[in-house]
Amino acid sequence: MNSKPQYKSEAVVLYERGNEMPHIPRFMSPEGNGGWRTTTWGDFLKNSSALALYMKSLGAGPGVKVSIFAKNRIEWTFSLMAIHACRGIFVPVYHSNTPAEAEFIINHSDAQLLITENDMLPVVLQILPGIPGVKHIIVMGTFGDALKILEPVRSQVPESYKEFESKSVFFEDALSEGCAILNSKQDGFKKLALEVNLDDVATILYTSGTTGRPKGVVLTHENLYRNAADWVDVLGVLIPKQRVDLLWLPMSHIFGWGEYGLGNTLGFTTYLTTPWEVLKIMPEVKPTVFMSVPAYWEKLYLDSKNTSSDINSQIDKLHELTGGKLSFCLSGGAGLKIEAKEFFLKAGMLIIEGYGLTECSPTLTMNRRDDFDFNSVGKPFPHVELKLAEDGEILAKGPNIFAQYYKDPEATSEAFTVDGWFKTGDLGVFNERGFLKIKGRKKEIIVTSGGKNISPQLIEAMFKDDPFIEHIVLYGDERKYLTALVTLKEEAVKSYANTIGIHFSGFDELTKHAAIDEIVRKSIDNVNENLASFETIKKFYIHSGHLTVSDGFLTPSLKLKRKRVIDTFSKLLDMLYEQ
Repeated sequence: MNSKPQYKSEAVVLYERGNEMPHIPRFMSPEGNGGWRTTTWGDFLKNSSALALYMKSLGAGPGVKVSIFAKNRIEWTFSLMAIHACRGIFVPVYHSNTPAEAEFIINHSDAQLLITENDMLPVVLQILPGIPGVKHIIVMGTFGDALKILEPVRSQVPESYKEFESKSVFFEDALSEGCAILNSKQDGFKKLALEVNLDDVATILYTSGTTGRPKGVVLTHENLYRNAADWVDVLGVLIPKQRVDLLWLPMSHIFGWGEYGLGNTLGFTTYLTTPWEVLKIMPEVKPTVFMSVPAYWEKLYLDSKNTSSDINSQIDKLHELTGGKLSFCLSGGAGLKIEAKEFFLKAGMLIIEGYGLTECSPTLTMNRRDDFDFNSVGKPFPHVELKLAEDGEILAKGPNIFAQYYKDPEATSEAFTVDGWFKTGDLGVFNERGFLKIKGRKKEIIVTSGGKNISPQLIEAMFKDDPFIEHIVLYGDERKYLTALVTLKEEAVKSYANTIGIHFSGFDELTKHAAIDEIVRKSIDNVNENLASFETIKKFYIHSGHLTVSDGFLTPSLKLKRKRVIDTFSKLLDMLYEQ
């Protein structure tokens, strides 16, 4: 089980593909006129090679940390490949991270080289004094555009601006210098690529920090390669021959990065897009592969169901919305409603779900084409061992499991049992067929004053396809009963209000209207009917705002930061127990 696999690094795969099929499209990038710019395998190889050799000249090499702080764009793909070709360590920073979070990750990881983009430069200038270890900055974008962005802030941070000028180079200049090196060393990239080995640290991925400061998960190429090999072994049969995908997931997250890596391995034509545009362009692109968090699958489901009462018409609408060629469907990040999965299956599309964590590179379990259970997250991958602790916590072992949190021996020790099992922090149960079902987070269990243990995530998930409720967050630790914070889907609620003739001057006023309170109460009552009495939500508070990433209530991968939400709204929720 643990014998060393035959390893071929991504850089070597790129070198081979770039030479074997240089004119075949690898990436499609959006252009301002609504068209697409093609990056072939040959372009991918040339740009990655030039950037890798340039970064090598700056000192990038084995063990050197290189941080990327940018949104998805074509330069990301070259940068990531170049980092690994140099045997550097990739440290991503979400573009939505606050300046304090970005500074912490770059500084804590000991990054020496920072790759960013023009839009991020105001933040970079702000945090530059706090990241003294960064020796060089490569900027995706043009010098002219950068000046426009920096002009309003450069006078406010003159010392940072001087430091930025002394350390920075723009992407085209970096490529130009790298091409000059490549011309003098034609086999330079190949030599670098062949030196990459399984024992190298590939990345330090900082966890989203739902409970506190992020921790740096150290993953080796072996961790990632073993998990990828299992992934292809289990799911490869589902990948169609025509491989076109829409990549909107942030490549700073292991889900998006994994899709990028899979595309390199299996030869995808990848259309790069954004979370806001992906569903709009899906009918045009007609992807055969789509990977997403549940929210997008659920929107496709609801948009199809709401067009007609006839199932055949609903299915026709789904095919229209997805482009009609969708074959491989993967949902991750959270649980997807069974109703949505069953609907897609009726339409001839099997949505596969699994379970994993960043610390596990990331996948532990997966449903299969001929062996799935929609009420589960599947069965363990071939090289993964799972068992349940006495309290139901899922414990894992395998070559894909990380070994440490960077510079945090205490957290590392706490993450493992004395005999070496990784403690996932999730509670689970195996059914009689061996499928794993997630019951909730161990640390997010609500214990009522009556001693009842309640998993808030399981109940909150019951509202996932509610037409009006955007987020619902349960509250009630050491209380007699549960209450909830509710935020609403603004456009849906406004449309409903107009339909029934409610006059309102703003959304804040509308959320306080008795009719809106009533539709929320009905939704909660419907869910309460399927719960034990101690699990039912007795009272709720409707917040007129939204829970967003920018406000710190959601992680960049859209997971709820429960502690932050509770800390912010606890006084309002406490008042519900006084009424």
